Amino acid sequence: MGYLALVISLLISVALAAASYFGLKTDYQPAILAFAILTACTLILSFAFCVCLEVSRRRAQELKSESEKLLALLEHGSSAMLLLNANLEAEYINHRHPTLEKRRLEKSQNSIDMKQWEEHVGPETRLRIQEAISDRKIWRGELRFGDSEQADYLSTTISPIFDDDGKLKRIVVCCEDISKHKAIADRLFIREHYNILTGLPNRQFALRSLNTVIEKSALRSNEFILLHIDLDRIRYINESLGHHVVDKIFIETAERLRRCVRDEHILAHLGADEFLIILDKSSCHDEASILAESLLDRCRAPFYIEQHEVTISASIGLSQYPTDGNDGNTLMRRAEAAMFDAKSQGGDRFSFYDESMSSQADRRLEMENQLRHAIARDEFQLHYQPVISLRNNQLVGVEVLLRWQNDELGNPGPDEFIQVAEHSGQIIAIGNWVLEQACQQIVAWSRAGLPALSLAVNISSKQFIDGDILASVSRALNQSGLPAAQLELEITEGLLLNDTPAIRDIFKELKTLGVHLSLDDFGTGYASLSYLKRYPFDTLKIDRSFVHDIDGCEDSITLTNAIIAMAHSFGMRVIAEGVENLNQRRILRERHCDMVQGFLYSPALPAMEFVNWANRYSEMQHSKHI
Repeated sequence: MGYLALVISLLISVALAAASYFGLKTDYQPAILAFAILTACTLILSFAFCVCLEVSRRRAQELKSESEKLLALLEHGSSAMLLLNANLEAEYINHRHPTLEKRRLEKSQNSIDMKQWEEHVGPETRLRIQEAISDRKIWRGELRFGDSEQADYLSTTISPIFDDDGKLKRIVVCCEDISKHKAIADRLFIREHYNILTGLPNRQFALRSLNTVIEKSALRSNEFILLHIDLDRIRYINESLGHHVVDKIFIETAERLRRCVRDEHILAHLGADEFLIILDKSSCHDEASILAESLLDRCRAPFYIEQHEVTISASIGLSQYPTDGNDGNTLMRRAEAAMFDAKSQGGDRFSFYDESMSSQADRRLEMENQLRHAIARDEFQLHYQPVISLRNNQLVGVEVLLRWQNDELGNPGPDEFIQVAEHSGQIIAIGNWVLEQACQQIVAWSRAGLPALSLAVNISSKQFIDGDILASVSRALNQSGLPAAQLELEITEGLLLNDTPAIRDIFKELKTLGVHLSLDDFGTGYASLSYLKRYPFDTLKIDRSFVHDIDGCEDSITLTNAIIAMAHSFGMRVIAEGVENLNQRRILRERHCDMVQGFLYSPALPAMEFVNWANRYSEMQHSKHI
C-alpha cells in the first residue's frame, strides 16, 4: 500500500513537471523549471513516504511484540486456551501448551478433534455444559482423559460469547492439567480413609459407609448385621515376637477375612487388632452366625511367620440394625460390647448383643474415665495383709493390695478395675504410685518400731513391657530409703509367656539391684516348669485354689506337697495363700511350707488398722497364745 502511494506521488510529480514545462509561461528555461519541480516534489514525497514507512515499521514491530507477549502468556500460562466457533470448530489453539501437547493434538492444523474430548465427557456433564451455555453462564468442572489406572484430569472452564443479537458466536475453553494434584489428593484420601498396612477401609471410612447403609436401609425398611472382630492374645505376641510379626499377622488376617466375605459386604480394619464387617440386607441371623463361626475357624488356623508358628483366636460381637441401634456410633458401640462379652468368656467365640451388655460397656467406659483422676482425687487406698513364718509364727512381711474408694461406681473391686486399668494403659501410673507409697509406708513403720518387714508388690506385665520397671523400682527405693532386700516383686505367670531375652535381662538387672522376685498364683496359668529354672525367682506362691480344700482332699495335699518340694529343690521359699483354718496351717507346716497368709491371721487391712493388728499379734506371741 505504501509503495502504491509512492508511485501515485511520483506520477503527480511528473504531471506537475509536465504542466510547468508545457503550460507555464516563465522567464526560466521550461525544462529546468520542470526538472526542479519534479525533483522538489520527489524529495518531499520521498521524505514523507520514508516517515510513513518508519511509523508503519515501528507500529508493526510493536504489534509483533505484543503478539509475542500474548502468545507467550497463552502458551506458558497455567491454562491451555481454545477458541471455538458456534460449530465447535477451532479458531485458535495454543498448541505449545503442555496440557494440549499431552493430549496429542495435531499441530499442523489449527483444529481439534472434539469427538475425542466428548468421549471423555459423560452424558450428565455434557447436559450441564449445554444448560450453562444456554443460560449464558460459565461452566466449571473436571474432565478426565484415559482409563482409571492412568487418567489425566483437566480443570476446565467453558465461557460462551454471544453477539448483539443473542446468538452464540464463540466459545472460550480454558484447561489446566491437575493430574498431579489429583494424584496427591487421592493419596491423601487413601491415607485418611484406608489402613496403610492392610489396605482395608479404616474406622472413619467404615463409619461413613455404615451411615450410608443405615440411610438406605431406613428408606427400604431393611435390616442388616454388624460384626466387630477383635484378635485375642495379640499383645502377648507383640511383646514376645515384636511389631513386625504382629503386622504380618494383621496382613494375613485381613486376607483371610476377605476370602470369607462377599463383594457386597463391607470389610474394614478399625485399627490395631480390630476389624469390622457390615453385612448386606439379605444376611439373616443364622447366616451371620455361620459367618462368625467361619471367621473364628480362619483365625484359629496357624500363622507361619519367620520360622514361627503362631496361633491366635478371635472374639466377635454382633449387633443388628435397627433392633440394637438406629445410628452408626450406637451400632458399633454395641457390637463392641458384644465382643467384650465374648472375650470375657475366654475368647474364641462370638456373642450377639443384648441390653445387659450395654450397661457393662457403659460401666467399663465410666470406670476408665474415673480411673484417670483417681490418684489426683486421692481415691486409692493401700491395704496390707500379713505374711507369717510357719517356722516361728513371726510376722515377716506384708502383701500390699490396692483398694479404690469411688462412691459413684460403688467402690469397684480389684478384679474389676485392675483389668480396665491394664486395658487402658493406666496400670503403669497406678502401679508406680502403689510401689512408691508402699515403700514409704514400710520405712515409716520401721521408724515407728515395727520389725523390718518384707514388702510384696504385684507388678503388671504391662509395667514390664510398656513401662520402665527398672527406673520405677529404683525411684521408689531411693525416695523411700527402703533397702532393696525388703522389696519383693510379685510376677504373674502371664508375663512368662513373653519369654524374650529383653525380659530376662530386666529380671537380671532387678536382681542386681537386690530386689527379690516372686512367682504369684503358681499353677493357675500357663507357665511351664522350665521357667523356674530360667528366671531367678526367690519365692513361689501357692494359689489359694490349691489351699482351700487341702484339709479335705488328698489330691490337693499331694499337689501342694509336690509344689513345695519342687520349689525347695530350686532353692525357693514357698508362701501359701488363702489359709483360713488351723488344720490347713498344720498340713502346710508338716509339708515344710515356709510362710502363709490368709484370713486365719487377718484380711488385708488399711495402714493404721494393720499397725494395731501387728501390735496385738506381737503381744499374743509374747503371751505364748500362738
